[in-house]
Amino acid sequence: MERSQQAAAPLLPAIPRRERYGTLGGSALVLLFVFLYVGFWLIWDGHVSGKEEVRPGTTIAVSDSVSFIPADGWSLERGATTPGQRSTVTSGASAFSVSTSTWLGTLEEHTAREKKLLRAASKAHLYGNDQSFHTGNGLTGVKFSYFASKVEGILWIAYDPGTKTVVTLNGQSAQGTLPAAAGQFQEMVDSVRTGAGE
Repeated sequence: MERSQQAAAPLLPAIPRRERYGTLGGSALVLLFVFLYVGFWLIWDGHVSGKEEVRPGTTIAVSDSVSFIPADGWSLERGATTPGQRSTVTSGASAFSVSTSTWLGTLEEHTAREKKLLRAASKAHLYGNDQSFHTGNGLTGVKFSYFASKVEGILWIAYDPGTKTVVTLNGQSAQGTLPAAAGQFQEMVDSVRTGAGE
């Protein structure tokens, strides 16, 4: 009887064996694609940075009435430039920006405002007293020096009460490098032209 029960049990079909297929080739292809994709964007980012070489003697227009000439070897920083309001050039660990805006107060009020913003934004400390300055192109105002944890700089502020326009020039360097950059900062300050200086 046992034999007949065993014979009566249906035989299960044989399960086909799964054929091995290679995953190494497909995985290598996907990995190669990822490396090429990431590599392309890294190379692209390196070639299309925010810096633009500036030929010696080139005039940078900050707004319709304010322009300046960067010192030799400086590059225009596109990411820190706002057309009609602000332009920034850089060289190594130094940056020089020229910005312009409308101001309805006095030069003293704007200077106090800039100092307050500088202290609040970067915890800056001021060196000495304000000094007046005047350039051959007619830019007249106040300048002062400052330092923070990793930077030091000079801020020049000029105000034209006739047009109610303030021009702010900020020369900033990594700590300890300001004396080396100060000459080029002054060269760029002297090159600034405004509607009043033309």
